Amino acid sequence: MYIAVKRPPDTSARTDVTAAVVETAATIGYDDLPPETVAKVKCVLLDTLAVAWAAGEAAGVNAARAMAMRGAPGHASLWGHRGARREPSAAAFFNGTLGAALDFDSLAGQVHADVVVAPAAIAVAEQQRRSGRELIAALALGNELLIRLAAATTSNKGWFHTSIAGIFGATLAAARLRGLDTNRTQNALGIALCQAGGTQQSHVEQSLTKRMQSAFAARDGVISADLAALGVTGPRAAFEGQFGLFALFEDGLAPAILTGFGTNWRLLDTTLKRFPACGCSHAALQAATELVALHGLAAEDVERGQIVITPYMNRLVGGAFAPEANPQVTGQFNVRYGVAAILLRGAFGLADIEPEAVLDPAIRPLVDRLSVRVDETRIGAFAPADVSIETRDGRRLHRRVEVLPGSAAAPLTEEETYAKLLDSFGYGPNALNDRQAEALIQRIERLEGVDDIAALFDQVR
Repeated sequence: MYIAVKRPPDTSARTDVTAAVVETAATIGYDDLPPETVAKVKCVLLDTLAVAWAAGEAAGVNAARAMAMRGAPGHASLWGHRGARREPSAAAFFNGTLGAALDFDSLAGQVHADVVVAPAAIAVAEQQRRSGRELIAALALGNELLIRLAAATTSNKGWFHTSIAGIFGATLAAARLRGLDTNRTQNALGIALCQAGGTQQSHVEQSLTKRMQSAFAARDGVISADLAALGVTGPRAAFEGQFGLFALFEDGLAPAILTGFGTNWRLLDTTLKRFPACGCSHAALQAATELVALHGLAAEDVERGQIVITPYMNRLVGGAFAPEANPQVTGQFNVRYGVAAILLRGAFGLADIEPEAVLDPAIRPLVDRLSVRVDETRIGAFAPADVSIETRDGRRLHRRVEVLPGSAAAPLTEEETYAKLLDSFGYGPNALNDRQAEALIQRIERLEGVDDIAALFDQVR
């Protein structure tokens, strides 16, 4: 049956980009979302919750929990912590840290959208007692804005786009769930501009702040909406202004955000990660996995190996293997370690980023037999990647992966997606049993029927 969907007004020719975003978003409700957009929002939300649930013992999580618990008691859940509720900005910070901690969260282009937007949106929806339909619409619009802001950039100076774009997606979702009108929503986005930040230096130095930058954006998105609700004004031209987002942070074309906004949903191309590591490693990890499967390779067979990646990939995952300070972050952001782990253990999963796995004495000699070569002619962020192995019995084995595993070009199957959910919900100190995990999965899959988001996690308490 054909369902007529209201089309938002055409704003592609407007120069007041921030106002046009706000006005367009205000015309879009749950009933205006295409079914495939609703389905993708729920799928990505489930993935975000699952990888967050698995992160209860990840480095930095205890510090984030301590910070959240200093906040005032409130209505927003701390994911995985039965009965623990705090005011929304504190919950958004903690849950955002959880979601990013294992680097297993979804990718939309080059940004991690839902791990910023979902913590902010759910926290506010719980406080405001919003319905599942309202939450879905807020998630769709917040993720879409974040993705479009990042895609509109034309340079990459080293800002962490997930954060600098993420605060605006989180703000739009939070403002909507708070019931702000267009004037105050535009103020909220201006307030967000005054807080935006985030740097790839955390990736390069493999520090724990990498996993907290999305959490800062989620928290500050909630705060931006709160301040606007209290009457604080912000810059009106947050995106297109003389000193707005694109003028100060990254070169870009602000009007490009508007083309197809509300009709052409870029969030549909969101990638569900196959491996708990930086996406820049995934093509190489997939190539190594295929080599092991095809040739029965084991660590003792390897004389030497080479990994060929792009300059962008090298910047984030091609560095030295120095795990002593932050072993888990190193495990997530070192492509030689990831390939070595697959050669040693046959796969790369959650257990392989635990400190004891990264510090395993058997891994370093294998890492040292692998080299990275940067192909300066390649421009991809996540692919292609080549893995070549010379074996001790004289074989020369090679595998190239041309696309990002888990992307629209190479999606996870339904079975793989479901297995990831169960594995992740069942991992770590806050693990759910199969019955609890299935109850939460069903709850999210039927999210449009939930009348009060405050009860969202009741099945797992």
